[in-house]
Amino acid sequence: MERSTLDLVPSPAAEPGPALDGRRARRERSRLAVVDAVFALIQDGKVPPTVEEVAARAGVSVSSVFRNFDGLDDLQRRAFDRFQERYRDLLDAAPRPDADRAERIRAHVATRIELYSSAGPLMHVARQRALDYQPMADGVARLRSRLADHAVRHFGAEAARLSPGAAARLLALVDATTSPEAFEVMGAAHACDREQIAETWITALEVLLDGWPTPAPPGATDAEEDR
Repeated sequence: MERSTLDLVPSPAAEPGPALDGRRARRERSRLAVVDAVFALIQDGKVPPTVEEVAARAGVSVSSVFRNFDGLDDLQRRAFDRFQERYRDLLDAAPRPDADRAERIRAHVATRIELYSSAGPLMHVARQRALDYQPMADGVARLRSRLADHAVRHFGAEAARLSPGAAARLLALVDATTSPEAFEVMGAAHACDREQIAETWITALEVLLDGWPTPAPPGATDAEEDR
């Protein structure tokens, strides 16, 4: 099977190990600098950033950008993947084991507001590019799965008292109510700041969880129980 020149590694005689390792380390630092530059430019409202802007922000040449990435689509996808690594603590946040519902609601909302305030523009670009770029669509799907898991961690106790169908709908509604799209609409279309959005979401979740139908009484049919 024919190998590309990118797969070929110089022999130890031609290239000492430390020198090769150093070159790889420099190349990796350059790649990370470029990805971070894309992230920062999108956060600053440069949507989409040009290759020239990315190179200038990263402190590398335009040719270096092209050598390391397959165009702006690839760069944006890698920046989105980098975002998920950088904000792992927020995406994987869980409430204290002994937290009551009011505390869990506030923790859930605070985490999401912080996430969207920090990375909302990049998430917006990712959703747009997902329409015609499958690798980005895959990344967005992974993020949505992590946000759904985030809702389960905070409100699994409420869901556990319901039938599977009702539990799934409750958690889906919690996730949708506090979604990045909802944050964007409230901020851009309704001029709400992050504190107003947080207060509104806390109230909405309190009303939602208080008013959700209770489990069907013993002896109810499966159809009745799953309504």
